Amino acid sequence: MNAPFDPGTAETCTLVRILGTSVLPGEHHVLDLQVARLYTRTSVEIPVVVHRGKEDGPVLLLLAGVHGDEVNGIDSVRRILNELKERPLERGTLVAIPVLNVFGFLAMKRELPDGRDLNRFFPGSANGSLASRLAHALVTEVLPAVDVVIDLHSGADQRFNHAHLRYTEGDEASLQLAEIFDPPLILKAAMREKSIRSYLHEKGTSYVLFEGGKARSLDEDVIREAFRGITRVMEHLGLWKGPSDSKRGATALASSKWVRSPNAGLFHPMMENGSKVQRDMVLGFVSDPYGDLVKPVKAPYSGYIICVNTAPVVNQGDALFHIGIQ
Repeated sequence: MNAPFDPGTAETCTLVRILGTSVLPGEHHVLDLQVARLYTRTSVEIPVVVHRGKEDGPVLLLLAGVHGDEVNGIDSVRRILNELKERPLERGTLVAIPVLNVFGFLAMKRELPDGRDLNRFFPGSANGSLASRLAHALVTEVLPAVDVVIDLHSGADQRFNHAHLRYTEGDEASLQLAEIFDPPLILKAAMREKSIRSYLHEKGTSYVLFEGGKARSLDEDVIREAFRGITRVMEHLGLWKGPSDSKRGATALASSKWVRSPNAGLFHPMMENGSKVQRDMVLGFVSDPYGDLVKPVKAPYSGYIICVNTAPVVNQGDALFHIGIQ
């Protein structure tokens, strides 16, 4: 179990070294994480932005674009970097990677060109697949310098996630981080093998995963929620001076389950994302195109809706509503 990170008492290192570069107090660098070349011989470089305050403090990594089509997190990190122009760091170091999966971002696809999901290949290998090499480069060149990680994601195509934060069961440091972030909902999530979360958990690095919106779509409310939470964490760690927005108090969810379509047809959701629902409540209905069949979709348990399928046409068994259970 990781110990909660306390910026007031934790020891801080005076040497911050990222991608072979020693970042001194007060410095700002844009470094390049180089992984591969295209078949045109063009080198693919992944920008890593580093800002260090004049005083020692923790190192926070803002990571987005692990999946190339999840653009809400990318814009959230961009807004933090833009804010630094007017509000420099007081102490500590901010490392920002707005787009890790540059390959997927260029094609507006979740995966890398070989079809692999980058978030299933950590810690990676220097001689493996493209996904494995990219994971290995992040693990060896950036993560050793980092104390805290905020990883920003969105739902898959046609699945809109209500803004929430995920942490690993038993990881008190990450739970504390999630509570400081103060999203609408906090979900205790199961570990995924070979994900960046599983790797960092083993290393004892505090990590939370923000979910909000859907792929290939910018949502202003989701981006504002991410920006607010990141700002609160940065102020807690001492990177920025407060005051933070006042705490609202997040609803804690112990698990989650999908509600699936009873049949194929046109999907008509009736409940808003983020709504609290009771068991047997009608969440929506599925109809055939000919007016002969209408089937309600009921909640099999009480909880909060954390994702809604936005597809107009669904197949039998498709995931329609993701419900977080307290």
